[in-house]
This record gives sequence, C-alpha cells and structure tokens, in this order.
Amino acid sequence: MKIESNKDLKNLNTLRLISNSKYFTMLEDVNQLPLIFDFIKSKNLHYFVLGGGSNMILPLEYDGLVIYNRLTGTEKISTENDTVLIKAMAGVIWDDFVSYTINNGWFGLENLSLIPGTVGASPIQNIGAYGVEVKDFIEYVEVYSIKDKSLVKLSNKECKFTYRNSFLKNNNNYIVTAVVFRLSMIAKLNISYGDIARQMEKIDLPTAKDLRKCIIKTRQSKLPDPKVIGNVGSFFHNPILSNDKVENLKQKYPNLPIFSYDESHSKVSAGWLIDNLGLKGFRQGNVGVYEKQALVLVNHAIADQAEILAFAKLIQDKVYKNYDIKLNIEPIIIT
Repeated sequence: MKIESNKDLKNLNTLRLISNSKYFTMLEDVNQLPLIFDFIKSKNLHYFVLGGGSNMILPLEYDGLVIYNRLTGTEKISTENDTVLIKAMAGVIWDDFVSYTINNGWFGLENLSLIPGTVGASPIQNIGAYGVEVKDFIEYVEVYSIKDKSLVKLSNKECKFTYRNSFLKNNNNYIVTAVVFRLSMIAKLNISYGDIARQMEKIDLPTAKDLRKCIIKTRQSKLPDPKVIGNVGSFFHNPILSNDKVENLKQKYPNLPIFSYDESHSKVSAGWLIDNLGLKGFRQGNVGVYEKQALVLVNHAIADQAEILAFAKLIQDKVYKNYDIKLNIEPIIIT
C-alpha cells in the first residue's frame, strides 16, 4: 500500500474542479482494505472513495484520505434459464462493461450506454437513463464492511434503491468492491423513450447493438464530453411532485415534459424548467449552463467547489421563484 501526500485531483474528477487531497492511495486489491483503514484509524482521518470522479463535487482542500478504486476484472458466475449472472469489480469503467455484456450476448444495460464513471458507482447512485434504472439488473453488491473488516453481500432489497439513491449512498460504513448483475440472454429492447423510439423506428429488425449506438449518438448530441469541458452530466434531479401540483403546472405550461412515477406522484423535467427560464448557455464567471442541455452545468475554466455550488444555488433560486419547485443536486458534495 502506497500513500501519497498533497495529491492534485483536478484530472481525477470530470468537473475538472481545482481540488487537492492531504492523502491519496490506490486500491488495486481487496486485501489492501484492512491496511488502508488501519492507516485511517491511526491518523483519525475522513475518507472517501473515488472511482471515475463523474458524480462528485470535490472540495478545494480535502483534509483526509482519498481511496482511488482501481479494482478491475469481470467474470461469468452462472446461468439460469435465460439469464446469466455477471460479476464486475468496482473499478471497471461502466461503459466498457456495458459494451462487454452486449458483445457477449447478455442484455439489459443498453440504455445505460456511455454513462461516465465506474461499475462501483452504479448501485450507489442507482444510475438511470432513457427509461432504465440499474437497480432492475443488480442481483447483489459485494462490499467491504469497515466495522466487521470483511467482505459481505448486500442483496438488491438491502440496497434500498430509490430514484438516483440507495442505502449505500448515505452509508459510509461500506466500500463497494464488486457488483453482480442478472442479465438476459434474450434481447428485450426498451425503446419507449421518445427520441430513442423515433430513431429506432427507422431500423429494420433492430438489435441491442443498434440500440447502444442510438443511445450513444443521442447522448453525444446533448451532453458535453468531460474530456473537452468539465461536467458531471445531469446536475439536478428531475423533481418528483404530487399529481395535483403537476396538473396545475401542466395547465400553466402545456409543453412541460411529465413522467409517471407512482400512483400519486410524477416526475417533471428539471432541464425543461431551467431552459424555459432562458438559462441555457447562461454563464457567470468560470461556470455556466451548457448551451445544448440546460440540466448540465459546466466548468469553463478554473472553478472550484464554492463557485460551482454558488452558481447552482443561483439556478435553484430562479427555479423556485418561478415554479415553487426546489431542485436537488444530483452529484455527491464532498466536504
């Protein structure tokens, strides 16, 4: 185990925020975890796990240890009827894993193509896109229990998945080491999402690979490449509102996109709410709203956490003032 001091994290977070950590270590073997937490205990440190850095807002100075998760590898565990169990280590790049499953004839994750980050982050955030959430394919999550100093399995139910949230997101006692997915060996394409449905209609006998290409093309047309401009993708959650409130909004704003959630609630498009206020492309200092997608905030230059959060609050205040809706920030704010 190697511990580095005063580690520059700017190139390890997709927002490209200026950030520095007091201590830093790479996790490449689960057997390192007891040693890492002995170090943390010896110095009474805070810590957090960094994967792809695609859903975090890092502080200017972090007075603790950053554990950079580089656990890699995938394996087929078993097959049952028309399904297969696939295990992927937490440090595997998410989109590489999606491509790997499709190429091997294991289906279900196509709509989650090109989402940045690692496999380990997928259950924490319950990532989702184009009508699909990862929770519907997770069999269990392997985690390291800091309390017990051992590896344990958390079932899908124990993960308590909700919209862009889970038990793991709010629990610092576990480190995700691997995720086991149950995928289908029969392709059942989910093309109900508007833009995707229109594109797929033009393809005769579409395959899962066609759907993946379509998803990638759509994401690339709407979302900025973090290698070009700093961003974490969607910055705000789509608000979940009571159906009564949604009906009132619909009467005032007939074009407002609405998505069903449960019997008494619906989701509305946060991006539309922001765009409708004329804020697409709006910039203040180093940060701004992406010109092609109002749900994305971007770091144009050398922003830090304070600047991006101040700008986010400005957007939140404008939305609340005009619609009486509070937008919640999606990425994790590290303090």
